Amino acid sequence: MNSLFLCDIDGTLLCRDAPLGAEVINAARDFTAAGGLLSLCTGRSVPAAAAVAAALGVNLPCILYGGAALYDFAAQKFLYVHPFPSGVLQGATAVLQGHPAVSMQVFTAQDAYVLRRNTRLNTRGVREENTAPLSSLCDVEGAIIKLVMCGDNIAELAYCRRYFPTESCDFAFASRNFVDVVARGCSKADAMKELSQRLSLPFSCFIAAGDAMTDLPMLRLAGKSFAPANACEAVREAAGHVVPDVREGGMAEAFHMAARWLQDT
Repeated sequence: MNSLFLCDIDGTLLCRDAPLGAEVINAARDFTAAGGLLSLCTGRSVPAAAAVAAALGVNLPCILYGGAALYDFAAQKFLYVHPFPSGVLQGATAVLQGHPAVSMQVFTAQDAYVLRRNTRLNTRGVREENTAPLSSLCDVEGAIIKLVMCGDNIAELAYCRRYFPTESCDFAFASRNFVDVVARGCSKADAMKELSQRLSLPFSCFIAAGDAMTDLPMLRLAGKSFAPANACEAVREAAGHVVPDVREGGMAEAFHMAARWLQDT
């Protein structure tokens, strides 16, 4: 049975201030040339993940928006989108009104809206998702599928959890200073389960790689797993293998190892 490599982008494949390395690209393509299946599992939107998907030569639909959508880059279409119930706007409004230091980005299947910026978003956020002029909630068109907030005060970010009811929203720290909010049941691990069902592949055939707490559940589900050395401690401890830091192109080692496993089966 084939192996499916499911890989996070930010902090795993690349850093914000550096391009995807040639060694990582070549290693990923060696993996697919050996018969492996390759997909991305990321919080990024379609435009922000497209260049990475093209460079690596992914050969399966990709999990985007933190698990809220499955997108086929080859066919250029969504296979599913899981939007929030309408009440998520109340939570976004509460953050905007009560926490002026917290940034706010709103994603629909069609667009990415920036409702408020701060220094951390401008220096550490995904560039492709922070280029539009500032908008207001009234400007948002279409069903909302993801919110992203960031700030310097971690306690303040954690406080914002109360604005997003647990029965309808998954609120999770994607990194120390960034929070992703998606509809309940739309985490990366939930999307991995759906991909497993669609492809009739058991979790034992999955290889997962990630660096953040939002990646932890999918690493635990996968038959084999990787984390770069820069990952948080809990993620490194959960991963089956720790590869060099993302700044050293550590995922090249992971893809090469996965290709060898394929050849040995």
